[in-house]
Amino acid sequence: MRPRAFVRLGLFVAVGVGGVLTLSPTRGQVPADPPKTLPKEVLTPKPAPSPVVPAAAATALKKPAPFDRYPLSKADSFDELTRQLVFATRSGVEWLGRDGVHMPNGRFRPGINLALGRASDDDSFLRQATGAFALARAAKLTGEEKHAVRAAETILSLLAEAPKDTTGVRRPVQPSVICNRVASAAMLAMAIYELPQASAELVQCAEELCGFLKGNLTADGMVQATEPGEPTDAEGTHHIPGMTLSALAMSHRTAPAKWKAEALSRGYAFYRKQFRETPQPALVPWMTTAFAEAYLQSKEAAYAEFVCEMCDWLKKLQYESTDARRGPWRGGFPTVADGKVVSTPPTADTALYAMGFADACRMIRQMEKPDAARYDGYRLALTRALQFLATLQLMSANTTHFADGFQQFLVGAFLSSANGGNVRTDHTAWTVVAFGQYFLAGADR
Repeated sequence: MRPRAFVRLGLFVAVGVGGVLTLSPTRGQVPADPPKTLPKEVLTPKPAPSPVVPAAAATALKKPAPFDRYPLSKADSFDELTRQLVFATRSGVEWLGRDGVHMPNGRFRPGINLALGRASDDDSFLRQATGAFALARAAKLTGEEKHAVRAAETILSLLAEAPKDTTGVRRPVQPSVICNRVASAAMLAMAIYELPQASAELVQCAEELCGFLKGNLTADGMVQATEPGEPTDAEGTHHIPGMTLSALAMSHRTAPAKWKAEALSRGYAFYRKQFRETPQPALVPWMTTAFAEAYLQSKEAAYAEFVCEMCDWLKKLQYESTDARRGPWRGGFPTVADGKVVSTPPTADTALYAMGFADACRMIRQMEKPDAARYDGYRLALTRALQFLATLQLMSANTTHFADGFQQFLVGAFLSSANGGNVRTDHTAWTVVAFGQYFLAGADR
């Protein structure tokens, strides 16, 4: 491992290693179907009943027994499908931490243009923070110090671009017209909370970032996705509130505070109402993460009901067709626009939906009376999503047409969509997070 000054800072400890297996993904392309109107029962989510079952039925899914701290370390004990998922996970993690992808200055290359055979230059603070979040979670999953060290390098380089102001809060200096500051602050804070053993100084920096997020909360529970006077972030409107609440939920787990619990309570009321009125797939993943975590901390049944309501609705949208034209799409998700399902080729956004299902599984496994039927349904949707994502992964078998030196630089990364496209580091990061959460949530069992 190349020398890293950050090791000397004592940010975290070294731990074990994991196993390696094989997987040969395939890809396919089919033309998109015309839009169709969502069925009423799909468009309008039904209130979820209490996510518990009678005690007799609950025996089908007992509370999880303690499991290995690093679940990838005993891959040989898994079944064939799970071993394939282990290999896809480790290959993606190794790509993110590879020399040439993660550079000596602590930054990731933003992506690769396959047609031009060179790195892309569409970088941003948020994409860098996403890569750090993925490697931090990978360190927790594998126990490998090198991933934690490289995640910390990126985090420290980004903190230099998010100084603390005179009010004691940190905010990214990049204006939201370049990269949304609310999303960037939330993601950087979560990356710090995900580090296996972050120093007290780093945790304080995360709390200062959450202080900035606090200023974007309204009295009725809404999260302002952009600061006053800045342009609206249309693309991130549905993602950013959940990202913000997820960061606050992680913050509350680390440093409990009354204002954080109240922010989650108000956010729950606001966004559950919004979801029922205008459900959007993009709203689900991070809201699921936020309120699954909030439930595990508070045992508030309403939070669990919201998680189940969102996941029940999202599961209905997943591509399931075994038709030859749609075969490569199975497990992915369409888009929803103006109340209509648009049957577009699924993209790497499927990783976010998979992450949401994994967090729902994590929540259910830790209930006193787990809802076994829901767990099975979410686990199936999660597994299918990961199988689809595996078809986007570049491996030796599907990169033989590239020059040898360039081929080795690609192996392990994920394409952006079922129709191919380029490699974006944040898309690979999201996919690595989704695969990792499958294991961390205990959904491999």
